[in-house]
Amino acid sequence: MEQWTLQNGLRVLFDEQSHLHSATVGLWVASGSVNETAQTNGISHFIEHIVFKGTDGLSAFDIARAMDAIGASVNAYTTKEYTFFYVRALSHRIHDAAELLFDMVLHPKLDENDIDTERGVILEEIAMCEDDPADVCYEANESAVFACSPLSLQILGTKESVSRLEKSDFLAHRAAFYTPERMVIGIGGKFDKAEMQTLIETAFGALSCKNNPLTPCIPQFHRHITLLKRSFEQTHLMLCFPGVPLRHSDLYTLQVLMFLLGTGSSSQLWQCLREERGLVYNVDAWLGRFLSAGYIAVSMSLSPDTQQQALEETKCIICTLGETIDEAALCAAKEKLTSSLIMHREQPHSKLSSLGHDLLMFGDCTEDEEIIAAIRAVTLSDVQRAAKDYLRLSSAALTAVGTTKEEAFYREILQIQEK
Repeated sequence: MEQWTLQNGLRVLFDEQSHLHSATVGLWVASGSVNETAQTNGISHFIEHIVFKGTDGLSAFDIARAMDAIGASVNAYTTKEYTFFYVRALSHRIHDAAELLFDMVLHPKLDENDIDTERGVILEEIAMCEDDPADVCYEANESAVFACSPLSLQILGTKESVSRLEKSDFLAHRAAFYTPERMVIGIGGKFDKAEMQTLIETAFGALSCKNNPLTPCIPQFHRHITLLKRSFEQTHLMLCFPGVPLRHSDLYTLQVLMFLLGTGSSSQLWQCLREERGLVYNVDAWLGRFLSAGYIAVSMSLSPDTQQQALEETKCIICTLGETIDEAALCAAKEKLTSSLIMHREQPHSKLSSLGHDLLMFGDCTEDEEIIAAIRAVTLSDVQRAAKDYLRLSSAALTAVGTTKEEAFYREILQIQEK
């Protein structure tokens, strides 16, 4: 792995793997919903869509046909903290594929008709998410937990905010955030390094730094009970606790703890709620992690009639978790996490995605060996302490979507007191 920086501050990551026959080029931009306001909410995601509608010299069909002609696949996604564009192709075609990708991102046509067309697509995407109880619950939880913070804003935006975005908004946002200091390029697989350096210098060298570095959003964790009545077949519940940001010293301890609590089929919640009681179809425990904030979540989907029993069992497991973990379970959790990491990072595209994210967010990359060592260093006393320190019902928040009960019902079961 090697890093190279252009004079304007654009960082480039090379991860050469000469035994492969393909390569991936990724472009990260520190532009997400945390960089928006209520008025511009959804603009980062909208821009991600609009770059596929054509450039100054190519139509959307021209781009699609050119990518197909060289056997390349191109895609993108937006998160709360960044947008990621990438293209994959065979090694002898990766230069042409990258050239097309860079043209798309740097020179989108921003035609008014295309903007209106894609607006309709995004409004349908928002409607689709509103029909998914898991998505509704997830968004409602983050909006409440991070209230009064940019982290509360939805990635897709709202129907109202997306409907009012205009070409001038896109131009202003791109000018502020599509800048060298907020970009990272990563290339992984088999490629000609000198050729790619020339291409990157030609495409990005003239961009000017705007002195607009990443500014961490540090929100408070807001306790809440949010109840959304919807006509879904199942009710979706999410129990949430204050967590940690990326690169916190307790991050890997909490990852191990989540595996023991609810990640995977051997976890305590899975075994109790699904295998033994048959109360849920799915239950999970996971970490919401951002640059400077985080939370711990337990989520489940179930029949409205089984909410009380499922929550009672969940409360019992959470309150006694530190006492019920033994060395055998700890070792299994660490082994599973380590193997998952290694298998994930052995896929060139996945590895590049992780490395580029780290370089964008932190200015450096965490090596596999460092992560593996941190996971294996977690002790029984570490997870027992973390269970006690982080999984406190007195700090919990709850979101329920579907056929919900009255607020007092949830407060009584989980012993969640008023603020």
